[in-house]
Amino acid sequence: MEDSPNTIQDILQKNQEGLFLNLPSVGIAQKGKSYWFKLDFSSYLHLLAESDTMYIYPGNLDVSWLFYAPNGSIDSLNITRLVPNDLKRASLHSLEYVKVSSKDFFEGNYLLIRAEFHRASPDLDVRTIRFSDSRSHEIFSQFISESSFKSQVLAFFFLGIAAVLMIFNLILFFNMREKQYIYYGAFLLFQLIYYSQISPYLATSFGYNTLYLYFWLTTVSQLLINLSYLLFIRHFLEFPRLMPGFDRIVLGIAGLLILLVLVNSGLIFLKPYSLLQAYLMDFQRYFMAAFAFFGVGYLFFYYPNRLKYFVISATLIFTTGALMTMFLLDLDYMVAGSSIESIIFALGLSYKIKVISQEKRKVENEAFQTKLGALRAQINPHFIFNSLSSIQHLISSGQKEAALSYLSKFSKFVRQVLENSIDVHVTLDKEIELLKVYLDLESLRFDHAFSYKIETPAHFDLSFFEVPMLIVQPFVENAIKHGLMAKLEGERKLIVRFIEEPNHIRCEIEDNGIGRKAAAALKKADYRPSRGMALTEERLRLINREKKETQIQIDDLPVGTRITIKFPKP
Repeated sequence: MEDSPNTIQDILQKNQEGLFLNLPSVGIAQKGKSYWFKLDFSSYLHLLAESDTMYIYPGNLDVSWLFYAPNGSIDSLNITRLVPNDLKRASLHSLEYVKVSSKDFFEGNYLLIRAEFHRASPDLDVRTIRFSDSRSHEIFSQFISESSFKSQVLAFFFLGIAAVLMIFNLILFFNMREKQYIYYGAFLLFQLIYYSQISPYLATSFGYNTLYLYFWLTTVSQLLINLSYLLFIRHFLEFPRLMPGFDRIVLGIAGLLILLVLVNSGLIFLKPYSLLQAYLMDFQRYFMAAFAFFGVGYLFFYYPNRLKYFVISATLIFTTGALMTMFLLDLDYMVAGSSIESIIFALGLSYKIKVISQEKRKVENEAFQTKLGALRAQINPHFIFNSLSSIQHLISSGQKEAALSYLSKFSKFVRQVLENSIDVHVTLDKEIELLKVYLDLESLRFDHAFSYKIETPAHFDLSFFEVPMLIVQPFVENAIKHGLMAKLEGERKLIVRFIEEPNHIRCEIEDNGIGRKAAAALKKADYRPSRGMALTEERLRLINREKKETQIQIDDLPVGTRITIKFPKP
């Protein structure tokens, strides 16, 4: 019954008047009010016949006293948990109890408890206070009920998830140096501290033996859960960059939570069961739940990418579990919600890492393509200069028909180069077509002084494979200029072969010229290396920048030289 202003004598008088009988429903306990419980043992005296000592397990009644009647007088035991009290603790499951002799019952075989609820708000219509005799107490202190077992399984399941994810986040932080991983690791740690209340094994690890400290730790951990969660979401969704206005709101709430941590800590140390502290915690719960639902809606409509769906789903599940715990007074709902939420965020972090990796590769590829394009742009003037020099030579030597033919082929070559200039890569058939035009130009320039052949394997779809445009030409030019044209007698032949391999396309450029040693001996002292060859080698280095195999191989033949170049299939 509720009767705040009365003394124990008043309550005893009311009990004699029968006011404890047929009381109306009380419902949820209101904070700050006093409630009287009558523990009537009249129907249980036979259970205590063999043992005079009775063990009472009051549970969490906040500020409370047990009244009994030793030797006919009235006395009380302080069973308030967070102050010096008369409670004892069972060794295994942290069951708190007081021992009372059946001889100390009030007349009528009952005891009285006065309780005030400052932190918890139980449903008093279903509130249970247990008792046992000495033998049962010994058994009960070692016993795990079905509901307790399920709760502890859930607690250790979350412990496993949290431990794995904390290690995972720590590794990611040291590798990527991003604050989101530290904040999420802190979020998991504070959840674990708070949820340790459902497992005495976990609670002991977080200081349950010093109950006052444990009360403070589990209280502020509720605030720190929300704080670390907010800061994690802020970095995970990159609010400062993508939603600066909303980011200012988040920072304001984070500041409010830090203030509540400080105020609550002060109130707990000054007065553990301060009503103001309890009201502040209730305010925080309702406020954060309201902000969570508001934030979910805002993100759904205004956040620009898919990461929001991880946050929305995880927040709704976590908040729903927290609200169910608040109203149904069962922490299992919050633990279950947190377990699902942790799995969702693990997937979200993995997805974000994947997206960042893809964006990084995209940026690197764009930079790579830009550099290739710049290198290719340097090669094109090289072609034009050589071709115009050849036309000039034909005109100056009076070979008008050859000059016109050369000019016609040169215009075709330039047109094809310009048509393909948008793309860094071209199909192999277009590359071969460009190479044929170039070889025709060089053949005309040197008055058909050499012959050439381009070989491709049978059943080889030239249009299926892409290669960097004009990648072979500088090697062909080098073979003609320094190998074949320096040969004074005999037939001059050039063979270009394209060969398909599992992971590469191999190109062999083979000539029967004078060879590298003889060509080196003929070079003048003021000779400068071919700019086209240097640029091509740089292009191949970029294309194969992650490959370790040889890019270019030069072999001296009994007659002539063979150059092998290979590039990966796209």
